Amino acid sequence: MRCALGRPYQVFSAGKCSLEYMVCGSDGLVPLVLIHSVEYPGWPPQDFCEEAEAAGFQVIAVRRPGFGNNPALPCMSGQADLIANFLRANEIKGAVIVMSGTGCPIGYKLVKFQDLAIRKSIFVNCCFNYDQIAQFQPEWYSKIIQQTLKSVSGARLSLMALKSSWGIFGRAWVHETALAKSKGDISFLRENPELVSEAIDNLLARLDVHTFHTEISSSVRTDSSLTDGYFEDVPALVMSGSETTGTWQKGVEAEAARLGLPAVTYLPSGDFLAAYQSPGEFFVSLQKQM
Repeated sequence: MRCALGRPYQVFSAGKCSLEYMVCGSDGLVPLVLIHSVEYPGWPPQDFCEEAEAAGFQVIAVRRPGFGNNPALPCMSGQADLIANFLRANEIKGAVIVMSGTGCPIGYKLVKFQDLAIRKSIFVNCCFNYDQIAQFQPEWYSKIIQQTLKSVSGARLSLMALKSSWGIFGRAWVHETALAKSKGDISFLRENPELVSEAIDNLLARLDVHTFHTEISSSVRTDSSLTDGYFEDVPALVMSGSETTGTWQKGVEAEAARLGLPAVTYLPSGDFLAAYQSPGEFFVSLQKQM
């Protein structure tokens, strides 16, 4: 099958669940599995894939349940199981797994599957248990998040407001407003209009209230499983864009230390989309840690 951009992708199904995935790069390279966040369920840019191959990685980008043509699976543990089964079915071992934003809680579960022999888990734009509510800007977006956290009914109202905004103000307005604090993120949105449009299509295609509530609550609420030292003896990295706020950086750095993770690596451009906006620096940092 081919996506709206003309790039080939495949579907992995397990019972009533499925995920879509795109492979970029030659066989025989180190698998680099990408797990997206709610705001960008799109495919990686070509330059990211080219940088990956040059650095010795084959990109395997996953589009998760609840996005694109995949039925909803509003359970992060369930999604972790599905992705683990996908890796097993395709005999993908020793992979580097890159989680972004709301996709990071899936990584909390995947690191415990010893049979996958994950080479490195990378958490990008991840807050762990840092209370980040005050960091959401502008004010209307912060209220959307807070309302979503209250209940499924609150999430329904928030999602209705977002979908109304997409319809009234244009497809990219919500993203450009919510990501406005990062010049790098805005540059990515404006320099990759076809990629972003395809991602928004696949965000709006199936996003329902339960998926939306799960995405936000799983990544923003305190996760009781993340006890002190949770990632000790786990090969993992934390990356963030340098365009985040100083208070956010301090909060995440404290969480990384508490959980037994190495010091946070900061990429020069971007915030939510830092890995795609700073591909060269991303792979240089990764190679240093490999």
